[in-house]
Amino acid sequence: MGFSLIQSLSALSHQQKTVLRKGGFKDVADILLTTPSELSRTCRITPQEANEIIARICQEQAQPLRRLADILADERDEKFTTGDGELDTLLGGGVRTGMLWEAVGESAAGKTQLGLQLSLSVQLPPDLGGLSGAACYITVASRLQTTRLEQMLNAHPMLSPSACNLSNIQTVQTPTIEKLIYVLSTFLPQFISTRSSDPASRPLKLLVIDALAELFHDSPRTTTQTLVERSRKLSEISILLHQLASKYRIAIWVLNEVADVLPHDRLLDSGAMGYRDQAMWFGCANSIPGEDRKEASLGLVWANQVNARIFLTRTGRRRYLGEGENEEPTLVRRLSVVFSSVSSPASCDYTVTTQGIRVIVGSTGLPTAVHETPVNVADTVSDSHKANLVNRKQCDQLPPLDIGCIEDSRVAETRTSTPDLSPEDEWETFWALNTLPEGAYSQTDLGGLSPPTT
Repeated sequence: MGFSLIQSLSALSHQQKTVLRKGGFKDVADILLTTPSELSRTCRITPQEANEIIARICQEQAQPLRRLADILADERDEKFTTGDGELDTLLGGGVRTGMLWEAVGESAAGKTQLGLQLSLSVQLPPDLGGLSGAACYITVASRLQTTRLEQMLNAHPMLSPSACNLSNIQTVQTPTIEKLIYVLSTFLPQFISTRSSDPASRPLKLLVIDALAELFHDSPRTTTQTLVERSRKLSEISILLHQLASKYRIAIWVLNEVADVLPHDRLLDSGAMGYRDQAMWFGCANSIPGEDRKEASLGLVWANQVNARIFLTRTGRRRYLGEGENEEPTLVRRLSVVFSSVSSPASCDYTVTTQGIRVIVGSTGLPTAVHETPVNVADTVSDSHKANLVNRKQCDQLPPLDIGCIEDSRVAETRTSTPDLSPEDEWETFWALNTLPEGAYSQTDLGGLSPPTT
């Protein structure tokens, strides 16, 4: 963003401009980032004159008040379909441009499948929910899966070769952080400008990065210095991504990995909430049991940069989805909107087919299950009651075919059991009931048996 030069301001007199020029002030930013006392001391003017200069500049540079609806209309936020109506509804009407989206999940959860699917659906014409745009697919440790793209293109009923093709998907490989920063800061702005000046080229509307966390696997050991450096790099990358999204009105779709959630003591010495307690609300999903065993990688620094976090989970569940007698059960996965600036948290079951990601009709749930609040001395609710409440919340969102096993486990947990005795007490009880009298072995009739001879 450019700031007005001091000499171009009509609100200042010639004498005031001369004083500011001698003080080393060139544009409006130099003035607004300086306190009145510092301005007075640098330019050798009175505090009253410094305040008058600042007031005149602010009055001239002030923007007129506008309604929020007019501002949003000028932003021209666009949306394009994912290729699945149920998933579009879950995401707030589709994938919105000008935002930084994140898809988190373990290996084989479907992250790449969704990224490839969006690279094709963004090419659809507006009457089919697309933007008639192009996509740029950045890979880190792999290559673009063109075979899978062709399979989706031939299998999905909405995708036709006349509207979507692989020539509208540009691919770049960035094996290092430095190369990714160069692509985001230099290559992509030039590439977008070149395409926008060519009437025969489609505008770039989607940028996919697969996968960001792989760039940070090379650290030999985790130290304070490496964490600080990682935070600095993440901040630099996120700034470039937001600049691309806002300036060129494109959707940024970043794939991220997960890490295991380790057991921990929830209660701090001060009784306050720790990072782990807070991370449950933005770092992982919790719509079904076991879904919160994984959390998004790259920590809190990266979580604060994304506008929407989508969590994809392998559940291990299978279900018969067709009507054929010889049909094999289909592997079911779980998708959860952890947080989003354009939609409410929700979850659904989905499958990965030849067409891409397909949401199971009727599996969409309301906001994800309520996370258990951290234990506090002032809490009057018992831990067992909280655990039962969380389990009940989770059961309410499970599909009917999956509720039985959860209910059985809940009943087993609430069933009363006999308290276990310690090993020492158990043996003392045994010997108290089974102690033999003295001389019992000497009085035993051996039945005519003679001792063995040596």
